[in-house]
Amino acid sequence: MKILEGDSENYDVIIRAIHAIPVDKEGMTCEIGLRRGGGTKYIIDALKRHTLPCNVHVAIDPYGNISYQRKEGVVKRADYTNKMRDQSIGSIYSYAMKSGINFVFINLEDTEFFRRYADGVPVYDECKHILSEYVFVHFDGPHWFEPLKAEFEWFNERMTSGATIVFDDIDAYNHNKLEHLVFSHGWTLLETTPRKASYQKR
Repeated sequence: MKILEGDSENYDVIIRAIHAIPVDKEGMTCEIGLRRGGGTKYIIDALKRHTLPCNVHVAIDPYGNISYQRKEGVVKRADYTNKMRDQSIGSIYSYAMKSGINFVFINLEDTEFFRRYADGVPVYDECKHILSEYVFVHFDGPHWFEPLKAEFEWFNERMTSGATIVFDDIDAYNHNKLEHLVFSHGWTLLETTPRKASYQKR
């Protein structure tokens, strides 16, 4: 069984989006949807080569094989079990540690995370820090407009100019509608590929 494997394509978009962030930009990186850590590996690899002031990467995923509406009108169990979580998280933590990244796994749904961490994520390093700004987000949880809209708007309030975002599986829904929303909040397109699209806040 492979660990830190992905189930998508065009992961190089993540690397270029992170490298587009100004090197003095403060804030955490984050991903919604973890699975086996394929996207996480690319984020960590990009952060190793493009050192930012904050080395905290937050990953959010409930696992638990819960019923999950990944696409509009389709509710099912995606087989993201607690066994998958237990097999993957240790390897991700180990990979992050070797890379000098402070990996913070939060075992919650995105909506639960938004409620519980609205004022920031506590990080303990010699003393307690409450981090509330983000420089990069990879959206790889639900792939339909309404939850993506809610996710984007929550993070948009916590991201300033120079920050970047990547949407995964843009072929699974009407991404043009979401892109219009992103543009209306002052973001510009970095690149679009068959599976991913990246943007930067101006």
